Amino acid sequence: MTISNDRLDRIEATLAKLAHDLGQMREEQSQMRREQNEMRSEQDRGRKWEDRTWDVIKWVGGISAALSISAAIALVGLVIRLSLSQ
Repeated sequence: MTISNDRLDRIEATLAKLAHDLGQMREEQSQMRREQNEMRSEQDRGRKWEDRTWDVIKWVGGISAALSISAAIALVGLVIRLSLSQ
């Protein structure tokens, strides 16, 4: 069983095209991985800012609550003082 030169040439051309296509696919895959990593890092940066924002909101909320409690205590103290002085 012998294979003709034409058939061998077609097989060789097909293999060369497949090798070229495989190379392109690998390049595309590498590009997609780079883009995924970039998107992941952008998402991580966004999460960090979101976490910082919530930390500030909690901090301000804590200060507001403490000030409200202090003001309520002071107001009760004033009311008692004024009622006792009369």
